[in-house]
Amino acid sequence: MAIPNNKILLRSPYWVTQSADDLDYMMIDLRVWNGDLTDEPTDPTIQLRSTALNGVASIDIAELARDYVEVTFNGFEESNTAIISYQVTTSNVAGKGEDTGRTYKIGYDGYGTFADGYNPVLSSPILMSSERVSAYKETNIDIPVALADVTEYSLQRLSYVGYSSFRTVSTTNTPADTGEAVLYIDTSYQGQYADRVEIKSGTDVYYVYVDYQECNKYGVNKVYFVNRFGAVQQMHFSSKYAISLSSDSEKYTRNLLDSGTYDVTRHQTYLLNKNGKFSMEINTGWIPEEENDTMIEILMSEQIWLKVDTSKLGVGWVPKSTSEYTIPVHLTNKNMDVKSRLNDKLINYSFKFEAANDWINTVR
Repeated sequence: MAIPNNKILLRSPYWVTQSADDLDYMMIDLRVWNGDLTDEPTDPTIQLRSTALNGVASIDIAELARDYVEVTFNGFEESNTAIISYQVTTSNVAGKGEDTGRTYKIGYDGYGTFADGYNPVLSSPILMSSERVSAYKETNIDIPVALADVTEYSLQRLSYVGYSSFRTVSTTNTPADTGEAVLYIDTSYQGQYADRVEIKSGTDVYYVYVDYQECNKYGVNKVYFVNRFGAVQQMHFSSKYAISLSSDSEKYTRNLLDSGTYDVTRHQTYLLNKNGKFSMEINTGWIPEEENDTMIEILMSEQIWLKVDTSKLGVGWVPKSTSEYTIPVHLTNKNMDVKSRLNDKLINYSFKFEAANDWINTVR
């Protein structure tokens, strides 16, 4: 059974509002779950009540529903969503009640901006802000789209006669559960790399353009982050990088005396809980101004991962048993100057990431 397609963004408030001249209060039976429609809980996940003021009552359901959404990445993008159903009951000052029936939504771990206004929702099938993405030469990149809105997509190459398709896929257009709500379109197929992805949603057609960066001595460092639409977006950083390690510890002064004497080779000041974190500073390389929105979303993302090449970055940092290693990180940059061709000519951004785990295993 297909999941609902009324998409809402759970990092921003989503208000359910009732109004009437004689409204006393409203109550919501809220159900939130993962899976398909048949998994809907029999009993409400939570019941909420709001007293009316001047005939208007509102309840924000987003912050409660977001607890059921966790976007994960283990080398491959996995954008989880949650199904939300709510049933509103109102009561007027005379004590008479009215039931509005159940409403179904699908919640993404994304957000709307202040300019988007009240109750932001997803409208485009493409789950990215920019229609251009940068990729390292002869390296694929994944384009996140809402599966329920996509009927067909084509990978296209640019030649002197224009764009021509080398792979066209018709989708089923019916995600069965919350784990299938986001489709990731691979821009490569059988050794060919797309310059443009054509995405059809019914009679509407959308395009995403891929700008390939030239090979260089730094290679490519892949950054994956949860963007403003709650999808994992991929970004290729192909310029200079640097790795550093910081350590931290506690210490105390201990008593060394033993029968009136002490061993001068023992530490009087003793360290406790010493650990460290790796940090990495990487640069995007030259990118088009159209990707500024992507840079802003990296700064605002709560979950970021680096996929590093162990042959280049594995010295003392990552295991050598695999060619690539996925590391959860936090962005330590707090500020970013948004650049433009007019002011800066060529656009390059530098980001500093810190590992989201201790170097020494302390998981207990």
